[in-house]
Parts: sequence; C-alpha cells; structure tokens
Amino acid sequence: MKIEGSNGSAALTAAAGSSSAARNTRDNVQQGSSKAQDNVTLSNTSAQMQALSAKISEASEVDMAKVQAVKQAIESGTFKVAPEAIADKLIASAREMLSSNGRA
Repeated sequence: MKIEGSNGSAALTAAAGSSSAARNTRDNVQQGSSKAQDNVTLSNTSAQMQALSAKISEASEVDMAKVQAVKQAIESGTFKVAPEAIADKLIASAREMLSSNGRA
C-alpha cells in the first residue's frame, strides 16, 4: 500500500478515530448490558423438537446379534415367513395411517 502526502496522515488519523469510536461503542454496550436483560421464548415446535431429539438419543441401538441371526436364517433357507402376521400388521398400519389423516 502506498501513502502519499498529507492524505496519508489524514487516513491514519481517520483509521485511529474509527478504532477509538469502535472501542467507545463496545464499552457503552458492555456498560448497558448490565442494565438490560434479554428474554428468549421458544416456540411449541422447538420444545417438541427438543423432546424428540432426547427420545432419539435415548433409543436403543440396533441389536446386531438379532440382525446376524435373521441374516443367517435367510441365507440358510430356515427363515420362516408368517404371511398372516405380515397381513395383519400391514392392515393395522394402513388403518393407522388412514385414521391419522381423518379418513377412517
């Protein structure tokens, strides 16, 4: 950067002045902050999200032993499918979805 003539000293003085003004503003804010107090109110949605986040973090992990047992049963051909149980759960799930939409 090149500074020429008296304009350079004026620029330095202006920069020093703005630094001083910033310092004064910061001091005023710090002094005022002891008098004023901010309040924060969270929405109902925010509270629900926090509750869901807590539930997710508390949820149990995947039972890898059970996953491996099912995988081995499928690979060996010994895994038994209960079509009645699948149909019952599918119907129950469809009913639940319809009732949550107000159609049932």
